[in-house]
Amino acid sequence: MIKPEIRKLLTAAEDEERGLDAREIAAVINSIPAEERMARTEILAAVNGPNGPDAPETREAIAKTLAFMEIRAVDAAEDAARAARETEGRALAARAGDVFTGKEEHVIEGEKFRSGGMLPSVSEFRQMTTTSASAVIPTQTLGQVFDFLRHKSVFLAAGPRVLTMDGKTLSVPRISASTSAAMVAEGSSIPVTDMTLQAVTLTAKKAAVLTKATNESLDDSNPELLRIVGDDHMKEVARLLDAQFLAGDGTGNNMRGLRNFAGVTVTSMGANGASLSLDALADAVGRLESANGDLNGAAWFMSGRSWASIRKAKDGQSRYQVSPDPTQDGERRLFGIPVYISNQVSNSETVGTSNDCSWIGLVDLSQIAVGRRAEVSVAYSQDAYFDSDVTGIRSTSRWDIAPLDPNGVQLITGVRP
Repeated sequence: MIKPEIRKLLTAAEDEERGLDAREIAAVINSIPAEERMARTEILAAVNGPNGPDAPETREAIAKTLAFMEIRAVDAAEDAARAARETEGRALAARAGDVFTGKEEHVIEGEKFRSGGMLPSVSEFRQMTTTSASAVIPTQTLGQVFDFLRHKSVFLAAGPRVLTMDGKTLSVPRISASTSAAMVAEGSSIPVTDMTLQAVTLTAKKAAVLTKATNESLDDSNPELLRIVGDDHMKEVARLLDAQFLAGDGTGNNMRGLRNFAGVTVTSMGANGASLSLDALADAVGRLESANGDLNGAAWFMSGRSWASIRKAKDGQSRYQVSPDPTQDGERRLFGIPVYISNQVSNSETVGTSNDCSWIGLVDLSQIAVGRRAEVSVAYSQDAYFDSDVTGIRSTSRWDIAPLDPNGVQLITGVRP
């Protein structure tokens, strides 16, 4: 069967009442499956022309045809290599989307991924280096890397309101004072009341990581360094974002995170802290309800140590309260509100004489604005370290976070083991 592009080529030549040139003949020959060698032979015989294969013009035509066939073969190999790189990049970007967007799915130009730059193929990597160019991947390694325990972005997985930023800053209007309704007599004037609007400003701040890789020892890179570096970047940026969203102090290039929001309700467990109780958590739920918070869209954020304390809570007969059956995996919910655990919540805050305190946040997520200027973007450069024959791999993303209504955040501080 003649391929559409070849049929188009032949039709054009016929319409123009001309023969095929060398490039077009090469395209026709290459369109024939390799197993149909007889057909290839017959076509080459036709190319020989009436003067036979030894005629100068025939040899010249054949030489040109074969040259173009070689060019097409090289092009095909380059296309295959490019496709392999793009497949690797899409796979990496898809994993990045899982890390940073939680349950959200993004479709960009028909593809379910987001990538600011295409990573090179594994064939372009040899062995990793530190900034001093000393190798950290030995000549031979086991074909698997055992990663240490790191969590994806807990805060984004909780489902806060994520707003797309089209510039460096985004002004988000909020109602700071509502209008007032009143009961009025028939025919009487309705009192006029106005709402007050304020603006919360989000300013994009960059999270970034840069790694260098030499371009030697390619064949010895086992497992694939591209995936190792890319996955490590994704996890590290996710860890950094959690640290910023939850506890950023707002100084320098840092975001101001949940623990340091201004105007939120902070309730201490005591002058020197105290052990956690279910009563203290129930009181936080009551305070959020009193502030008209939406419990259906709320979430708890705490350290693993605090959750362990809650899980050990017992009644008067020493029966576990949260997971009555220790053989079963208890649901991470308190008073119907989901619990999110992050090791970015400190267990070493100082409260009075205690330096082993933690904190817990109960948050109405509808009152939290997360600005996203740019999701994770992975790029590489073989020019940045040209003099040392090293490739740079860079991952960046830009975000900010702020409370729309500070009353939607309840913090419990001074939580001891």
